[in-house]
Amino acid sequence: MPRLTDLLRPAADASVFSNHGRGFAGSVDRTVVLLATLAGLACPQGPVLWYKSLLLAFAAVGGLVLLGAGAATLFSVGRGQRIQGPRRRAALIGRSAGDTALAAWIAACFAAWPMARADAGEPIGLVWSLAEAGGLSAVVWQTLLGVLVLDAWLYWKHRLLHTRLLFPFHRGHHVYRDPTPFAGFAVGPVESVMTFWPILLVAFPWATHFGPTYVALVVGFVLLNYYLHCGVTFRALEATLPRLFVNTSAFHNRHHANAEVNFGEALTLWDHICRTRAEDRRR
Repeated sequence: MPRLTDLLRPAADASVFSNHGRGFAGSVDRTVVLLATLAGLACPQGPVLWYKSLLLAFAAVGGLVLLGAGAATLFSVGRGQRIQGPRRRAALIGRSAGDTALAAWIAACFAAWPMARADAGEPIGLVWSLAEAGGLSAVVWQTLLGVLVLDAWLYWKHRLLHTRLLFPFHRGHHVYRDPTPFAGFAVGPVESVMTFWPILLVAFPWATHFGPTYVALVVGFVLLNYYLHCGVTFRALEATLPRLFVNTSAFHNRHHANAEVNFGEALTLWDHICRTRAEDRRR
């Protein structure tokens, strides 16, 4: 029986896991999808309204993310500087598109809760006027704090997923060693839950989110993920984003090539603090 301390050690290589571990992770992932889908039966606004919201959210989220990934893939071909040189392996676009669609389903399961409440005429946390959000200064501070807290969660969630205990639920994303934009959200159901659960907060009226800022941040995160996984760099972005501690294609691509470094998903702030950048490891 492995000790907990052993299970929480970093997983440097996917090969350390047995087929039995992979099968267990697959069973858990399938159970998560089933439970997330059946949860709508307990919706206070009624299952019909919840499943209607689920289908609308999935069509919007899945459709737009996949269309955007296709556009980003076409745009990146022949532009920018290829990070890993000429592609030597298949891009696995079909597989990554399927994984992304499944992740979008989990995200839609979370989004269905606030959508069902709103459709039933009940208040939610998403507001569209500065007055409802507490004024401009409140929006600015809540946005800055929210970005920092969410980025901290994304970083430490990613570190946890690279432990021996949880890496089986993350290994699928590292199939894409030379990724395309379709791989940006190509993660398994357990990781999708860990990533997208904050959507649930919108269902609570006390968790105020200023609509324009919330939408802008979500769109910005999606666009950033396209760039992080496009496999090419653009000189202007690589020169500007690091000054703001924002992740870049070159920085994140190194994580796909070497899973022991560069864990930041949105910002690189925690990689600097914890010295988990590739250059820190070399030193």
